[in-house]
Amino acid sequence: MAKHSDEYLSRRFQQIMEVLYAKERATAAEVEEALPGSPTNSTVRTQLRELESRGLLRHSVEKGKFYYEPTRPKPSAAVAAMQRFLQTFVDGSVEKAFVTMLSAKETDLTDIDLARLREIIDEAEQKGK
Repeated sequence: MAKHSDEYLSRRFQQIMEVLYAKERATAAEVEEALPGSPTNSTVRTQLRELESRGLLRHSVEKGKFYYEPTRPKPSAAVAAMQRFLQTFVDGSVEKAFVTMLSAKETDLTDIDLARLREIIDEAEQKGK
């Protein structure tokens, strides 16, 4: 089996992985429909096979349809993506990452969200002592 990898993925391969993580599993037609730019069906199928050969996807067959899903659990993939984000965009700084997330346009934190974030920070502080 190919390596389970944190290797660089092209934009299109990354988009495919994002679709599959969001849907948890999908057919090639469902992936094709979710991708921007109207890729051809044959291109999407080729890219799915390539991602599978890299060990990033697996497929199962149900009623004659191929269903693709990521091989790495979502939480594990999230940790790897966050580590890449930290190193690439904020020089490994959790503080800068936090500020970036809070300043994101789509971020509307409720009082409940803020209270939970304070609890998480307090817990981290207690672990550090």
